[in-house]
Amino acid sequence: MRTTANTTTHEPNQPVESVQAEILSIFDHLQRDEMRDREQAAAKRRLAARRAIEQHYERKALEASIRDGWLDD
Repeated sequence: MRTTANTTTHEPNQPVESVQAEILSIFDHLQRDEMRDREQAAAKRRLAARRAIEQHYERKALEASIRDGWLDD
């Protein structure tokens, strides 16, 4: 849309705006992927910690049970 010399042209800006929109979209997707990866890693760490705690308590209970069994004899 070209007019007289006093007005600006809009045709060159459209591709720039399109590229800017695409870059923002890519950046947004990258941020979402990063956040998802961090959340998944945190969930794995929490699960590993929970399992370690459960194993600790199971081991303590087993040791106490064995100890009580040996003392009863």
